[in-house]
Amino acid sequence: MPAMSPDPRQLVLAAGSLGDSLLTLPGLRALQALGPVTVAGTQPFLSLGAELFGIEKILPLDPLFQNLLKEETPSPENSEFLKSFDQVFLFFKEKDEKLFLKISLTTGKAPLVPLQPFEDFLKTARWAGEYWLETALQGPAPPDHSLLQSKLSVQNRHRERGKQLLEGMGLSSPLVIHPGSGSRSKNAPLSFFQRAAQKAVQESGKQVLVLWGEAEQAWLGEIQEAFRGIKGVKVAETLYPLKDLAYLLTQASAYLGNDSGVTHLASACGARTFAVFNSTDSRNWSPQNDIFILQWLQGNLG
Repeated sequence: MPAMSPDPRQLVLAAGSLGDSLLTLPGLRALQALGPVTVAGTQPFLSLGAELFGIEKILPLDPLFQNLLKEETPSPENSEFLKSFDQVFLFFKEKDEKLFLKISLTTGKAPLVPLQPFEDFLKTARWAGEYWLETALQGPAPPDHSLLQSKLSVQNRHRERGKQLLEGMGLSSPLVIHPGSGSRSKNAPLSFFQRAAQKAVQESGKQVLVLWGEAEQAWLGEIQEAFRGIKGVKVAETLYPLKDLAYLLTQASAYLGNDSGVTHLASACGARTFAVFNSTDSRNWSPQNDIFILQWLQGNLG
């Protein structure tokens, strides 16, 4: 990695969904260890906030991104903003030549980008979090690098908030189940999660909380019906803000879900995580912390 001044100020432009944002944690922690990190990021970064990511600041990506791409020259405000950083990193899966050139001309130095195309990296069957760590390091990372186990920076007051949310539902340290994801093609059948909830209650005496998000609103009735009448199982009555969802997950005794952003969030919050992979490759896309992979193959777990 190029030599920089002591405690360099670093800007990371990052885009993506909830799962994508959490996969950048190893890379962001590597940079934060060198000096303060500001992320210009998409909504998941903004919703979780800088404190949970363990970095200096998070700002919205879109205004900066649009100004850099649409205007012939960046606005004076954005130009001064970019020049205030010692180094700019582009955490994008595809290199945008126009953006790369605009930042280079504005700051007088080229931004740092991934070492290889993302699609080529995936062919190596390595975890996607390594891609962003190696982008931050600008070099290879050993497979046992400590930062590959990076979690969100959860504080005691966050855990207390999660405990209060659960107490409001009459729950304490439940098994949390999220039966959805961004695409139903990635999901195990609802009947699988239904049986898991019944088994948890009957064999372990666990309480169970079933979560749903925006992606599941269209079929929320199916979820409610699948778990209706199962003693000890409660389907969430509301859609939680992302921070509250994170706080709640810190208090889960365990978590079960598909390949989804919420599954990544549970793992990043320190929950013992069981992830069901159906149509995606767990070698690339699994969460990294305290994780158990359940492969759904032709209607059975492999």
